[in-house]
Amino acid sequence: MAAALRAARRLRVPVLRWPRPAWISHDAERRHLPPPPPAKYGGRHTVTLIPGDGIGPELMLHVKEVFRHACVPVDFEEVRVGAEAPEADVHNAIMAIRRNGVAIKGNIETNHNLPPSHKSRNNLIRTSLDLYANVIHCQSLPGVETRHRDVDILIVRENTEGEYSSLEHESVAGVVESLKIITAGRSRRIAHYAFGLARAAKRRSVTAVHKANIMKLGDGLFLQCCKEVAAEYPEISFQSMIVDNTTMQLVSRPQQFDVMVMPNLYGNIVNNVCAGLVGGPGLVPGANYGHDYAVFETATRNTGKSIANRNIANPTAALLAACMMLDHLRLHSYATTIRQAVLSSLDDPRTHTPDIGGQGTTSGAVQSIINHLP
Repeated sequence: MAAALRAARRLRVPVLRWPRPAWISHDAERRHLPPPPPAKYGGRHTVTLIPGDGIGPELMLHVKEVFRHACVPVDFEEVRVGAEAPEADVHNAIMAIRRNGVAIKGNIETNHNLPPSHKSRNNLIRTSLDLYANVIHCQSLPGVETRHRDVDILIVRENTEGEYSSLEHESVAGVVESLKIITAGRSRRIAHYAFGLARAAKRRSVTAVHKANIMKLGDGLFLQCCKEVAAEYPEISFQSMIVDNTTMQLVSRPQQFDVMVMPNLYGNIVNNVCAGLVGGPGLVPGANYGHDYAVFETATRNTGKSIANRNIANPTAALLAACMMLDHLRLHSYATTIRQAVLSSLDDPRTHTPDIGGQGTTSGAVQSIINHLP
């Protein structure tokens, strides 16, 4: 028992909040969360910025524009990494994140036509920094018409193993084996994270998503670890659900879910389904947390290549991810100010970009947000 308690203490829950009443109180923050990187240069923070591909560069420019108008004490160290960037560029980006402790990024395209030896640049960043917890807050937003209302789900995705382990080989011609790695240590770690988040955010239940009826060893191990961790949080209700049923339940009655925890691939699928429930990929922010580093991005990790440089990308998700980053840096007043401006601008249908049924432009939406800043 003592060993288990020591292990649980090591599994810290990093800073998450959007907005504060739905997330974590200041008291919980002081008890459970590691400190952010210290401010430097007269109280200013330095953040690594990776523009990425597709709409990433233009959205990161708008993040910097809004920060400038809000007088946010953050300086950006920009590091460019593209789809076909050499691994040396990726390692430079990783070193910059290690140096600054925090990053915000656009998604880097992963081209499936490249040879198998070419590894996803996004995945290299996550695994090299052990950003084991991918977290999104899928929440109904004001002014956005959707089929379902009152959606409020915290999704916790294991970010470093599973089907994303990049272990594949062709055993004989025409036969490919792709390895899915599930370990007890990392399964318990993400389960502790999810339950710790649920406790700190005063949530009532955690649902583990799995396919243990078919993958009895791999997903069976993940599910067993979740059950063991659940026993340490008796005040939080625990249930499990098979992944295919989960997707049906989400589109039928998403309000039944509170906190969800799952292995890597299922998390990717569920994140995208939930983003669709509340209006689409342009609205939902995401974060990747480890013990020492945090990287913020849009929840669905889309490059938006087809709409790049057309001034129609929705800036909401990128700006809300930037607000999550500011909360992580304990710059709560700036995060609240920008978040309120973003949400207030959504009340005006004239600012809505085409992805949510409007005819507005990216620059118009950003100007509306700036106009809502005090």
